[in-house]
Amino acid sequence: MCRMLAYIGGKEKLKKLAECLITSAKDDPITHDVHSDGWGIVAFQEDEIIYYRSVNPIFKEREKLINIIDSLKNAKVIIHARLATDKSLIASYLSHPYIESNEKGIFFIAHNGSVDKQSLGEALGINPKLMVDSELIGKYIQKKGIEGVKDLIKYTKSALNLLILYLDRESRKSHLYYFNYYNKDYIRSKRIPEEYYKMYIGENYIFSSSLAYTGCDKMREAEFGELKEL
Repeated sequence: MCRMLAYIGGKEKLKKLAECLITSAKDDPITHDVHSDGWGIVAFQEDEIIYYRSVNPIFKEREKLINIIDSLKNAKVIIHARLATDKSLIASYLSHPYIESNEKGIFFIAHNGSVDKQSLGEALGINPKLMVDSELIGKYIQKKGIEGVKDLIKYTKSALNLLILYLDRESRKSHLYYFNYYNKDYIRSKRIPEEYYKMYIGENYIFSSSLAYTGCDKMREAEFGELKEL
């Protein structure tokens, strides 16, 4: 259960979105959860990649985040604030976004929701005991490619909300993808508000639903169950 956003453009709009993310991480307006189990950012622009992950709460490193944003010109960005399901799996290297690569490209992946870790680990031939389910999602995408995202639905418990920054080796182009899916029957059985797992999209940004209740514009719900490029 995490809060996250993706954005393309200059820093001023990104600052506002980041403040909404910080506020929702400190006290989620939908569930009142505190997303304090680490945070991370990846920002890609023509001359550099900034990639930072921390075990600290995003609201305790606000200055660090704003300083990173202030250094940007025009970037593709993912920011993620984590609420860990398994409190034994909290560390800076377990904060999102995760990085994976194959012969075609490099993937930076942020995820909200939960999947069947055991089943996905078996499909990958990996012992998942000391791994986060989101790491396994990254391994699956690394193996199957970006087109394999939809196959992950069959392993999904609560939600498969994904933000993926993809760097293509051959074309050297960058792409920012999103995937908005949640298992309605499962979350109803757990009495989690369906609104919590929705993602909202604007002209050049997409974010977890909670940001729409902390001062950021609620435009429209992202397409359900479809891999799209921002």
